[in-house]
Parts: sequence; structure tokens; C-alpha cells
Amino acid sequence: MKKERSKIYFLTFCSQGPPFDGGKDLRQNACNLRNLLAGIFDDVIIYTPETLKLCPGSDEFCNFQGEDFPLNPGMSSLGCGDFKSFIVDKTLGEIEEDAFLFYHDCNFSKYSQYWQTDWENLQEIFEFFLKENSSDFYFSFESKLDSKLNLVRFHGKRYTTDYIIGNSEESELVSNCYEIASSRMIIRNTPKSRQFFSEFKELCRKNDLLSKYPNPNPYPEFTHSTVDQHVLNCLVYKWILDEKLDATFPKFMLLNRRLRIDENLSMLRNDELTKYMEQKVIKKKIQEIKSKGNDNNIRGTQEFGKDIFVT
Repeated sequence: MKKERSKIYFLTFCSQGPPFDGGKDLRQNACNLRNLLAGIFDDVIIYTPETLKLCPGSDEFCNFQGEDFPLNPGMSSLGCGDFKSFIVDKTLGEIEEDAFLFYHDCNFSKYSQYWQTDWENLQEIFEFFLKENSSDFYFSFESKLDSKLNLVRFHGKRYTTDYIIGNSEESELVSNCYEIASSRMIIRNTPKSRQFFSEFKELCRKNDLLSKYPNPNPYPEFTHSTVDQHVLNCLVYKWILDEKLDATFPKFMLLNRRLRIDENLSMLRNDELTKYMEQKVIKKKIQEIKSKGNDNNIRGTQEFGKDIFVT
């Protein structure tokens, strides 16, 4: 019996460029997406800065946030990517329970390999990644840059990591984990997903976590900030530390951002984080046992009136 297809919604955000906004002109991208993907998804939802600002509760999002980022021009005029948290949270509140939401960055002209997604098998791909990670949402590890793996500390502010993680030892541990990509988000609309993205949205309200400054004590390896992506990374790793996600999440890395399940899909593991969480779980269980107190009166000891452990 053929499995019933779940509803799948495509969500993206496309800036229009001057004179409409301070971002890049991605209107042709938006047009292509709507025309070419309409038959694949139940709906193709495309926000612009203008339409986002028509939404209730959007006042704190997609606003100018100071000095621009040389490697990502225009981002500071679009709230340093905070729009992503707003539109995902909003859309999850509007679509059906258990439906899939597929957020995707809009710049298909910059990353033409986005078109090489296996569009015909999306539901199977989504279910595979969610099942393998025992989660209701999924983001892959960031693809290699110049054949090198990316770490959180390369593209994130220590200031932001320390704030979200809230523990100096764990913050340092997270900074040495592999970077996770926010360009694609696979989400099953469940209470757990809504909770995660509600927290993501609340963090993105704090402009200083995303903006170029403050950055008082940068990592020695820091090259540039990936703004909203770094906030997402820290929240994912915070959930892992709080045992809300598996320590091995997200397990997989795509080849050059191509969303396909084939021989090019690779697995990756944060070994130090995984070891840390294994020890954390053991220590937690030891504390739980100790908190119950010691009781040597096992079955039979009171009957014989002596402690059988004494020799």
C-alpha cells in the first residue's frame, strides 16, 4: 500500500534591492522559484522585507542593524537575518499539524547547485533525516569550504556563544564543534519544533547577538560572522547539552549543498561533544541515585538483625 503523502510547504525570503530595500535584488529568483516549484509543494510562500513588515509582531525584525558585513553585503539592513526566525515561527503557526515546512534561502543564482535538490523524493529525504536524528526538525552540517570543515568558532562571535550557552566550559566546547547550515531547514510541524523556533525567534530579538558588534573577545580563528546561522548553531548545541537533541545531531553533511541521498552524502560526528554528553548522562544518573540516600537494609538483613555487608 502506497504511503500517503504529507503536505509540504516551501518557505523563503527574497529581498528586492534598491529602492525597495537594502538587500540584493532577488526578484528573478523569487519568480523562478514560484514558477518551477509550484507543482512540487502544496504552497510556495515567499516573503519580501515589504510583505514581512505588514505582518503583526514584525516591528522588531528586518530592521537596520549598524555596520555591514563585507562578505554578506546588505545583511545588516535586513536585520542580520533575523527575518528567518520570524517567518518560520509565523508559518508553523499557520500550517497543519505534522505538515512539513521546508525553509530555503532564496539566492539560487549564487548557489545554482540548489537546483540539484532531489525534488521528486523530498518526503522520503525529510523522513530519513528526521528519523536518523530522532527529531522533528533538521539542519545539516555546513558543507566544506575549500575542502576544509568549518567550526563554529570560525564564523561566530564568542560574545554570542557565551550568552546562549551560559557556561564557559560548554561554550568553549561548542565553539570547537562543526558548523551547522541554516540555509535549509526541514521541519515537521509539532510542539517540539514550534518550541525550538519560538526560542530561536526570541534570541533573534536580541540585536547584539547578530550584529557585527559587540565582539569584544573574538576567537583567534574568527574570520566573519554568519549572523542568524551562528545563533541557530548555538541554540542547537544548547539543546544537545540540555539533552533535548541527540548528541550526534545532525549526523550528515551534504556535498556542496546538494540535498540528495546518494553516495556523496557523508556522516560527521562531534567526538568531544559526544564524549562530554556520555559522561554528563552518567554523572546525572549517579547524582540521582545518591540523592535517594543509602539504604543497606536489603531483603533479609533486618530479619537476621545484622548488616550482612560487615565481615
